[in-house]
Amino acid sequence: MWGSQVLQKIAQQVRNAENKIIVAEKMGSLAYLTNNYHYRQDSIDEAWRTLMLSQHHDSWIVPYNRLQKNLTWADKIDQWTKKTAKISDNVVKEAVESFEESKKSGNDVFFVRVFNTLGFERNEIVSVSLPEKFKNKKIILLDTANNIIPSSVEKGQKISFLAQVPSFGYATYKIRLGEPKIKEERRGFVSGENECILENEGYKIVFDLKKGGTIKSLLVKKSNKEYVKKDSQFLFGELRGYFYEENQFHSSKENPAEVTLIKDNPLETSILIRGKIASQPFTQIVTISKGQERIDFDLVINWERNVGIGEYKQSNNWQEKRRAFYDTRYMLSVLFPVDFSSPKLYKNAPFDVCKSKLDNTFFNSWDSIKHNVILNWIDLADKNEKNSLALFTDHTTSYSYGADFPLALTLQYSGIGLWGRDYNITEPTHVKYALLPHKNLWDKASISEKSSSWNEPLIGFCSPNFDFENKSFIDLQKSGYELSSVQILNNGILIRLFNSEGDSSVQKIKLCFPFKNVEEIELNGKKKEMNSSIQAILGNEVQLSIPRFGIRSFLLKN
Repeated sequence: MWGSQVLQKIAQQVRNAENKIIVAEKMGSLAYLTNNYHYRQDSIDEAWRTLMLSQHHDSWIVPYNRLQKNLTWADKIDQWTKKTAKISDNVVKEAVESFEESKKSGNDVFFVRVFNTLGFERNEIVSVSLPEKFKNKKIILLDTANNIIPSSVEKGQKISFLAQVPSFGYATYKIRLGEPKIKEERRGFVSGENECILENEGYKIVFDLKKGGTIKSLLVKKSNKEYVKKDSQFLFGELRGYFYEENQFHSSKENPAEVTLIKDNPLETSILIRGKIASQPFTQIVTISKGQERIDFDLVINWERNVGIGEYKQSNNWQEKRRAFYDTRYMLSVLFPVDFSSPKLYKNAPFDVCKSKLDNTFFNSWDSIKHNVILNWIDLADKNEKNSLALFTDHTTSYSYGADFPLALTLQYSGIGLWGRDYNITEPTHVKYALLPHKNLWDKASISEKSSSWNEPLIGFCSPNFDFENKSFIDLQKSGYELSSVQILNNGILIRLFNSEGDSSVQKIKLCFPFKNVEEIELNGKKKEMNSSIQAILGNEVQLSIPRFGIRSFLLKN
């Protein structure tokens, strides 16, 4: 029931819990390597238990069914994922406190520490709440080399800056009173009566306010490539769906939109677009950031009533082969007509990436089902493989695509669904997604890596009790591997690597902490005796050979 509000909410809750528990284990492991911190294994096990319950087939396929007393599967998923998130947040809190306890300086100097849970160096914007003594003051940030870091203070309460953080480790910055180094540059927003422009060093995006705030131009400056298809009957960024009670398609382009500048500094620029789709109001925040290729979208549709959206008004005969909720072209979607010729479509799956062989994703009966699921990302590449557009989503859902229909992300279905249940609209629709125009195919553009960065953002904390230092513990270098998991075990650290973008040749990774030896282990924890991926161990450098899309686990004994 992709597009239904109940399933959309479930998918978002599960994605959030999945991200949090992975980050919690990694943060706990960073604290273990630094301060010998140990999270409670029984607590982590319970967080995994409730997460896996929320991932169960019945949790998604019959969300309205009663499971316990007056609670539905959807109600229980809300409880389960909240429990996973709460336990995970507590582990992160304890891990950070262990860094503070290791110093306990008691001085009046404050530091910002930014943690990176991924296996490669990152240069991304971080926002951190300021301590009381620095709120509403002019302040500067210093790195460990005493360089002033460009920063911006939001309403005197939070500081944002471009943090450079080593792989699987942390960077620390000192807060000091003083004049910020950041210069007032030309603003990245210009608005007129009919259009507005959002611009930074990477992009120039033109929004058509007369047509619902759709995007009439998306220019990548570095390549001078225009991504919006000019002769399409569909508009880039339009919301479109079939409202069967009115027997017609409606689009956000039918109504003019208003735009408001909500953030504009040399690091980030955000605008708020207000429009309507079939008389229903929506808002969308669009953000571009310095040094970031990703363009972020935060969409909220404030439904004033339940409306029917889908191919037609489905009857209660749930045994029919043909169903109204199959053809995603009729669901409310956000469309992305791209100026590509005969494009190819790639998308990720759990520990895999697939190339679609389908001409289109369209079907309307259960005996002609096609795969139209997006897990984390889709990448659409031009036939010459020189230009591509990646789409990231904050939840598992469906998408549309075909020769005569643009790439589209499903936002809303409303009507009779599985087993005659009415999957209606009960609250606002809130979806976050992102676009990333890039050169070459997904692997050369490190789309899996960028997806990981979106799901595991840098984490910043402020305290007087941090050492003024930077550290990296695991560096995957340019191996093409992902740091899928890092866990504390009784006799050491477990790291799990996934080769998402590299080939099967020997790669080098660095383990920047003391260990006695490295063992390759099976998923069940047993030592792997044959076909070892470990080629050599030279000091803190380990040479590995993992096939593409291969998963390998290693126990580093202390």
